[in-house]
Amino acid sequence: MLKKISAVTLFVSLLGLSVPNAQAVQITKFETLTQKQIEQSYYFDWNRNSTFRAAIYKAFKTSKITVPSWVRQGAGPAAPARVITSGATKFVLLNTCKARECDKNELFVVFDPVTKAAFAVGQLDGKTTWIGNPNATVKQILSTASGLR
Repeated sequence: MLKKISAVTLFVSLLGLSVPNAQAVQITKFETLTQKQIEQSYYFDWNRNSTFRAAIYKAFKTSKITVPSWVRQGAGPAAPARVITSGATKFVLLNTCKARECDKNELFVVFDPVTKAAFAVGQLDGKTTWIGNPNATVKQILSTASGLR
């Protein structure tokens, strides 16, 4: 099996494609992050940043919802972050879910690195929930990304 994996990796690298590497990305100063660095990061990378975490907690508090433990821990499955541009604003779009329960517990987050505000939509215990009172623009981004309305 190891030989097959090595052959596949070699074949992919010869094609000039990259194999994702899930190493931790250090999220410190938002203003110095490049788009490439953002797109190589995941929710769990961002969750280690105290400013990001505070923005998530504030969004949940605004919505009078307790932050689920799987969101606090940030250890669930996640896709790579994306940069979404709307007008002059560049948002970071992230997602995570509760391990082995992604169908009932998932979260899509839009974070503005300039204002340090976070908004989210997700399935919490199977119920669609909007978090942080997003404006129409952010709501559209979250709806498009998540498929939730």
